[in-house]
Amino acid sequence: MTQKNHARALELAQLLRAFESRNVTFFSGDAPIFWESAANATVTDVDGNEYLDLTAAFGVANSGHTNPAVVTAVQEQTSRLMHAMGDVHPAAIKARLLEKLAAIAPGDLSKSFLGTSGSDAVEAAMKTAVLATGKHVFV
Repeated sequence: MTQKNHARALELAQLLRAFESRNVTFFSGDAPIFWESAANATVTDVDGNEYLDLTAAFGVANSGHTNPAVVTAVQEQTSRLMHAMGDVHPAAIKARLLEKLAAIAPGDLSKSFLGTSGSDAVEAAMKTAVLATGKHVFV
């Protein structure tokens, strides 16, 4: 097994420990691996070590890291509009996305909820239960 260099990661770990709340980043004996860049399924850390990303987390699960089509789409959108207040002042792209989701969803699933976290999903489920039952209390 090849010994990997972790000097920069250890330095950054000390920085996190000094300034970040302890309940956020997981620290092990090897310190966290600080990602510097990634392409497809290969991640390079701040010390130049390469890893195969088997987590497929967040925004890369379906298309890989730095997928050129996704990078281009993000660049085009952010050059026009970085953020719209979707529930007050939605962007046109939101309506088109929801239309596309309805077209490809199975059966009669034609309504979507766009969220950014599990807590968003739980909140939406609770609100949906209230709307569906007319009851304002639940277990």
